[in-house]
Amino acid sequence: MLTGLDESLHHQTSLTFDHVHTSDHRFYDRQLITGFRPDGEAGFLAGITVFKNMNVIEGYVIAQSHSRRQVNVRFTRPLRPIEVGMNVGIGPLRLEILEPLERTRLVLESGEFPLALDLTFEGTIPAHLENPHVGRMDGRTHSDYLRYHQIGRVSGWITIEGERFDAAEWFSWRDHSWGVRPVVGGFEPFTGTKTVGGVASASRTGGKGLFLIYVGFSNRHQAGGVQIIEDGEGKRIYLDGEVRQIGGEAIPVAAARHEIVFLPGTRVFETANLTLGLANGETWQLKARAVGRPWAFCGGGTDGGFFDGHGQGVWRGADLITEADVYDVTHPERVIGPGGRLILPKHREQLTVCEINGLVGSAYVPMFVIGDQPRFGLPARPHIET
Repeated sequence: MLTGLDESLHHQTSLTFDHVHTSDHRFYDRQLITGFRPDGEAGFLAGITVFKNMNVIEGYVIAQSHSRRQVNVRFTRPLRPIEVGMNVGIGPLRLEILEPLERTRLVLESGEFPLALDLTFEGTIPAHLENPHVGRMDGRTHSDYLRYHQIGRVSGWITIEGERFDAAEWFSWRDHSWGVRPVVGGFEPFTGTKTVGGVASASRTGGKGLFLIYVGFSNRHQAGGVQIIEDGEGKRIYLDGEVRQIGGEAIPVAAARHEIVFLPGTRVFETANLTLGLANGETWQLKARAVGRPWAFCGGGTDGGFFDGHGQGVWRGADLITEADVYDVTHPERVIGPGGRLILPKHREQLTVCEINGLVGSAYVPMFVIGDQPRFGLPARPHIET
């Protein structure tokens, strides 16, 4: 089917823009943005994802306040007919590209749910295109996607359960990724090797445990991001990142060491310290301390988070569907869902105060600690929900 995009000279394959190059049902294209108050007392996370081979578009906003409750709103509807242009929306949620790779605006209009916001993101440093994420197992390519991320700040307002928070240049981080990855589309082929599951990167460890940490950071003088993926035995699978003085040139991260202190009896960290060896011979020190609560991503629909339990990228009918619920996140790890349901999510991403070479700033720190982790003294444990 032709769309207005097909008038451009930017085709990459012999297909119209409403198709992708693969028939893999898991192909996705997603924009995600998060931001939080420096003390972690308020924050949000939002995303919009297109699944072209499933004819589905989804969106969500999740928000937290005072380390007590996580409020979740999810939307899903058929993708086609496809909206032409860089702006995208679903129901009352929309993402506007004001200046490509510089400024974006996120709006959630008021509705029959306890969230609304109007926030504008402005990049502090240029977006960083990560090394490709490619994984194979049992003769099958299970992951093949690209992602760029960007550090910035957001300004505007957000209302959470009737309480308004004005954002004056809160720390913010966003990413845009596209390609094929596991655990979306409602079905993941099994080819012989059982993985620890829960997140896409778990398929890259060959059935062993997964440790993943990403730190996106800024203190208004220095900024950057680094990502480390290892199996449960500590074998390094992936390293990517760059840092810079704000306004200066990017310096690639060539080596990284981490030191993690977990809250007793949990897989949620209290502090995460990284030593980065840079390509120019310098060493940078990051010292992150958790504030607020780590996001329970299932509130956004991942990992079986929709009411039907099928997760993201699943056809759910011809009409717009809106879901909303609230999690009790008083405990740093144990999430209480609707009806008192206990959830121990595998996918957690943490707000932090972060010292960067001794200067205080903020950092966004996704950390997945899944399966057997003998070096941390964390044996594999039964998984409760997702």
